[in-house]
Amino acid sequence: MPSLQELIHKFEEGEGTKSITKLAILLVFVALLIVYNVREYRNFSSPEAMELSQLARNVSEGKGFTTQSIRPFSLAMVGSQRGENKDDPMMLKQPHPDLTHPPVYPFVLSLWMKVVPFQYDIPSLRAENFRRYQPEVMISFLNQLFFVITGIVLFFLSRRLFDPSVAWMSTAVFFGSDVLWRFSISGLTTMLSILFFVLLVTCLVVMERASRASLEEMDDDEEEGVALRPRPRSVAWYFGIAALAGLIIGLGGLTRYSFLWLLFPSLLFVGVYVKSHKVPVILTTLAVTLVLVGPWLVRNYQASGTLFGISSYNVAMDTSDFENDRIERSMSSTISSPGFSGYLRKLLVNAPEIITEQLPTLGGSWMSMFFFVGLMVPFSNPGLRHLRFFAVACMGLLVVVQALGRTHMSEISPLINGQNHLILLSPVFFMFGAALFFTLLDQLPFSFDGARNVVIIGVFMVVSSPLILRLLPPKTTPIVYPPYSPPLIQEIGYWNEPEELMMSDIPWAVAWYGNRSCLWTTRNLEPDFYKIHDQYTPIKSVYLTPVTTNLRFMSEVLKDPDAAWARFYMDVQLRQNLPKGFPLKYGHPGVMPDQLYVSDRQRWLPVFQE
Repeated sequence: MPSLQELIHKFEEGEGTKSITKLAILLVFVALLIVYNVREYRNFSSPEAMELSQLARNVSEGKGFTTQSIRPFSLAMVGSQRGENKDDPMMLKQPHPDLTHPPVYPFVLSLWMKVVPFQYDIPSLRAENFRRYQPEVMISFLNQLFFVITGIVLFFLSRRLFDPSVAWMSTAVFFGSDVLWRFSISGLTTMLSILFFVLLVTCLVVMERASRASLEEMDDDEEEGVALRPRPRSVAWYFGIAALAGLIIGLGGLTRYSFLWLLFPSLLFVGVYVKSHKVPVILTTLAVTLVLVGPWLVRNYQASGTLFGISSYNVAMDTSDFENDRIERSMSSTISSPGFSGYLRKLLVNAPEIITEQLPTLGGSWMSMFFFVGLMVPFSNPGLRHLRFFAVACMGLLVVVQALGRTHMSEISPLINGQNHLILLSPVFFMFGAALFFTLLDQLPFSFDGARNVVIIGVFMVVSSPLILRLLPPKTTPIVYPPYSPPLIQEIGYWNEPEELMMSDIPWAVAWYGNRSCLWTTRNLEPDFYKIHDQYTPIKSVYLTPVTTNLRFMSEVLKDPDAAWARFYMDVQLRQNLPKGFPLKYGHPGVMPDQLYVSDRQRWLPVFQE
């Protein structure tokens, strides 16, 4: 047993100092996690996050992959596939299939809901002082777990490719990114998608290094100081890694469809840089991806007539022919193509903004700029050159994918949204940026001991300054109003019975907080609203929020042919006048000045009065 003096020496000068350093770093991160969640937590603001959450709840309760947030366009697609001669052709009297989102994240979240206690009801005693919705806090914890796992994988990948200094710096910058922290509490699929991307990069790096080890003596790696020399691998090993890469691409594509585009630069990387068993590796990766994704695409085609459901039309959304949410709120399943000129115009409008505003500070950190500067610095290690080529290829591809796939959902939150695909590249950008930083740092003369550490800490503080400043006063308001007030939305939702249908301009929020089936407001009252109400199933109530009532009067109300519900609100609220023949006769006298609730009866009373 070591003496007390030996223990003290161990922790002051021996190997124990490393343990103390690691423990200190862990405690700092835990403190940051607690402080951020206490100060910066906000209720979900993304429609996608609410839709994914209510999807997960339905899966966890055994209702299948069905949604309570229903788009009129989804009704049209389902009705077109089933045919009008079927009973309930649009599936409004039964659970409606979701045709917007891929399944992996909702299924993972549903498992989390079964493990962790979720309290969906907001007690009336908490409604007046409401600050946090407990299920959203639990969902944020899951995404922050993905955040932590990704950082750990990034650390080991960086240390394998470079050295411990680069590994610590890139991981610290990753955890110091304000944008990534905001994504971690957003409820979106971003953190899981980033994890899949880093795992994919790891698979490609491992394959490329093993391929070079079988063909050359790795002299360049020894000069670079890489610690471990890969040994030649068997054919079965290549098949295993290729299958793992295909599995990751498939799971990533079933988390967000855009991830499937990364199959092309991945296969290109294998085709150019993996010399051993190239063709079998490519075929295995492709086959595993298709086998994994194929059944889901068949399900979508059977339900909607398209492989990706409503997401198939993202490229047409927000073009000059189909501005804003026109497609999703349409009751027609026939959408004409905008044509090449329409797609080109969308690309040329969106791409410059992405290139000038998102790329220079990708991931919310200035470390990304070191990546771009580093493109002018050659690496003697061929593996690093190859990986950097892969990162640039992914960047160019995702710029085009993000520009063409951008819809009106990106306008709600321009940066923190599910259509921000470039954010997936941020860990690799941080890694190469940190490598260039230390390359430049090694060229600087320092006049005193410790100056190098001062520079490193100073640069880290600068690139992490957005997160540091966000944690300073004032404290972020946790309620995202307008338009979301979870206690009010839940109360209004509970006025309807579970089998009854509502209509709202925020159906995702009614579905998530109110746990009721809710149809997105149609583009018009006549004929779409009356067609659904009279022919398919009665709409029992309509709930309008500032999404509709705060539109600009001249440009968005009077002149917009799709602003029928805004004009409806003005008629009811200002003139006390319902449209002739409108089936909902009762309006709540005091929901909020900028909101409107009308129903077939006075549902807000303890006993419904006809």
